[in-house]
Amino acid sequence: MFKPLAKSLANIAAISTIAIATPLLIPVIAPAYALTEAQVLERLNGIPVFTITDDKGSPLLGSSPQQGSNKPPQVLLFFLNPADAQTTLSQIKKDNPAVGGKARIVIRSMNDAYDVIKKNQDKKEVAFQIVPAQASVDSARTILTSQGKPADKLPNVPVFFATGGKDKEEGLLTLEQNGKQLVPFFFDQKDLQSLIDRAKEQQPNVASATKIQVTSLFQVLDSMVTTKDNKPNPDSERFTFVPSRSAFEYVVKNQPPAANKPPVTPKK
Repeated sequence: MFKPLAKSLANIAAISTIAIATPLLIPVIAPAYALTEAQVLERLNGIPVFTITDDKGSPLLGSSPQQGSNKPPQVLLFFLNPADAQTTLSQIKKDNPAVGGKARIVIRSMNDAYDVIKKNQDKKEVAFQIVPAQASVDSARTILTSQGKPADKLPNVPVFFATGGKDKEEGLLTLEQNGKQLVPFFFDQKDLQSLIDRAKEQQPNVASATKIQVTSLFQVLDSMVTTKDNKPNPDSERFTFVPSRSAFEYVVKNQPPAANKPPVTPKK
């Protein structure tokens, strides 16, 4: 069952306020904390995703041709950019008015999307895809190209973070909120750049040495989970995720009042 985003919206608003009002960038080295998979995924409650369902709440599945298969698997898409979801919905209405006329965009949390994927991972006839905004993919490609890295290193779902300092003193940059330092990962590079630009007014020496980096969302999540063979990232306790401003504004404008919502379960 998907949970309402009401509580998560408060968290998104808090992070958005930080990004606008109190940009404080500080290199940090923190002790390692062990996080469970559930604790890590809980951090994604504040990240909205957008999917398309029929009037009863059942998701509409697309088709994705597969090599060596006569029957293409069905695909359930979770969009990070509401504009992409709207474009897809418009295409459905054009191609199949009977279905499109009853279709709608539904807001869920990424944590809930992961829950659906996990519960249905054994269904070979259904594939799942988290679709990043094209602008984020383009920003990631630009950053990697400037670093001399090949295009095949492009993350499927890019997230952006900042580093500061020189040589051995370089570290992740944090935001300070109520005395606590957070390491933010942004889904939109422009939002992070805006934060850095504001920080330059308060901390020109620190902000001027700041570099925007890109990595995969999945690599960040993996680094936060402690396993028997791998130690956790020492900063993972401070990791937080910031949705794009466009996604946040769409949720604020379109999120219905908290109510019992039907579960999203792919049709057989």
